[in-house]
Amino acid sequence: MATANISPSAPTLSYNSKRTSRLSSLSNVALRDQSKPHLFTKSSVNVITQKARTSQLESVGTTSSDEYGGIIRRLQNGSDVRGVALDGEPGRTVDLTPQAAQVIAESFGEWVTQRVVRDEKDGGGDMAAGTRVQVSVGRDPRLSGPRLAAAVFSGLAKAGCHVVDMGLATTPACFMSTVLTPFNYDASIMMTASHLPYTRNGLKFFTRQGGLRSSDVQEICELAARKYVARRLGIGGAGMPPAVTRVDFMSAYAEHLRKIIVERIAHPTNYQTPLKGFKVIVNAGNGSAGFFTWAVLDKLGADTTGSLHLEPDGMFPNHTPNPEDPKAMSLTREAVLANGADLGVVFDTDVDRSGVVDSTGVAINGDKLIALMSSIVLREHPGTTIVTDARASVELTEFITAKGGHHCLYRVGYRNVIDKGAQLNEDGVETHLMMETTGHGALKENYFLDDGAYMVVKIIIEMVRMKLSGIEEGIGSLIRDLKEPAESVELRLNIVTAPSYAKGKGSEAVQSLKEYIQDGKLKGWYLDTCGDCWVSEGCLVDTNETPADIDAYMYRAKVSDDANGQHGWIHIRQSVHNPNIALNMQSSVMGGCQSIAKVLLDSFLLTSGVKEYLDISQVEKFVNN
Repeated sequence: MATANISPSAPTLSYNSKRTSRLSSLSNVALRDQSKPHLFTKSSVNVITQKARTSQLESVGTTSSDEYGGIIRRLQNGSDVRGVALDGEPGRTVDLTPQAAQVIAESFGEWVTQRVVRDEKDGGGDMAAGTRVQVSVGRDPRLSGPRLAAAVFSGLAKAGCHVVDMGLATTPACFMSTVLTPFNYDASIMMTASHLPYTRNGLKFFTRQGGLRSSDVQEICELAARKYVARRLGIGGAGMPPAVTRVDFMSAYAEHLRKIIVERIAHPTNYQTPLKGFKVIVNAGNGSAGFFTWAVLDKLGADTTGSLHLEPDGMFPNHTPNPEDPKAMSLTREAVLANGADLGVVFDTDVDRSGVVDSTGVAINGDKLIALMSSIVLREHPGTTIVTDARASVELTEFITAKGGHHCLYRVGYRNVIDKGAQLNEDGVETHLMMETTGHGALKENYFLDDGAYMVVKIIIEMVRMKLSGIEEGIGSLIRDLKEPAESVELRLNIVTAPSYAKGKGSEAVQSLKEYIQDGKLKGWYLDTCGDCWVSEGCLVDTNETPADIDAYMYRAKVSDDANGQHGWIHIRQSVHNPNIALNMQSSVMGGCQSIAKVLLDSFLLTSGVKEYLDISQVEKFVNN
């Protein structure tokens, strides 16, 4: 079955700057070349120019050490914003307040306005010169959502944007609202904190070129920090109440997914209901994914009896909405077996990630999900390159290679992985699949967008195709040849400093370990260059002329010993979500991970001085168990 051919056409929005995004190739993806209806009339309110705003804020004299400004800067979470929005976490205070959300949204609105132009069909001219940006806003069901949404609407309106409320939505749908006709909004914000506790919330940002990069969000947060300080000092807080238009975009998005399934399956007898006769269990985890059951699967004829936790509930009472969560996968497995289903699906809160369970009850996430998608994509695009994060196993590399593909291991972080795939395509290296072991996955054919629902659509299409071809085995049979490492372990080193110093101390510790390895202080450890993917220094630095931004320091090292030779690896990285350092280890021999951890403990953690600001108890417990 051939992949749908998406023909590029002239985009209606492009950057009006010299920004060199890894996703610049996305400016050529298929965008509807039609004029966008104007849903708003021009406001008679005069908007203060950016120059005047900047001058006003500079007079405050803020610096990076300002207490108030630091609150906003610390909300940056790589390529998005996350913080505590409700009381209830021991030791954590609310920092993502309505005022914080307002200044961040206002800064995003100004950032977008300064950087885009419209073509003649959209009215032409520089956005900042008068044509107003339209920004859609969606949210997951978190309890803090409505209150923060009002602040976001207000901030966007203060920036001179037209605000469009999508209501309960998904992260992929927010991006799609910028490219699907007749919506074609200029930008979008999704309010979510993914799988994090109900007390958290956050903002994800999109333009028609895709999700923003860490450097973009840093720029926005820097401007927002200055605004926040000014507001605390009583400067610049006034504004008109926002005018908000409500749209039902999720119905259009569901129709888009249904159309893909119908057209690509092209069922010979049940063309409009190609899922008739198939049983699919959906576990939405009380997040935003319920629509996939009633608005996609049911309408295509699937039997979704036995599906779990479809109703949105911002407390997430049943389990964490996360395809990596053991309880989520276990409950879905039980439902699949109890209902004799062909497939089970687990989504995270905002549906940019997914995992599945096959008809025999085998959970398919992590490396297994990457292998499954690789099998599907390599049949459609023989010889393509597949990009994953550097936590993927050696066995996954062997699986991809055996099927004729190429495996590029890259930096941890879904934005890093996706940007790497876009960059490889720009360089002439055909790369159709980019996936992180957490379940984030993007396809070249789908705007390089990490869309958990689209991934499941691909899997469902393959499931039906196999049945029509007379193959009675389920989709799990596609990864029968995937081997697994003997051991795989993840540990955390909590950073025990004030929050404002945590990122710096995390970088210091990771860099110290790199130097120890380079100096030969850990016998048998060597920094891993991860093959021929144009990456050096353990998945950190591109050797290209324009290296990728560094959102967190991380390295991977190969590990050998006298008894087993090279038997595993260790990956150490700063977390961009929390004040800790993640340690991932894999070994091809039993007891290998404990051996790796002992060398780390004895030759680095206890001797380098990092234990002064790192809690090493998890490593000690694992070594001494």
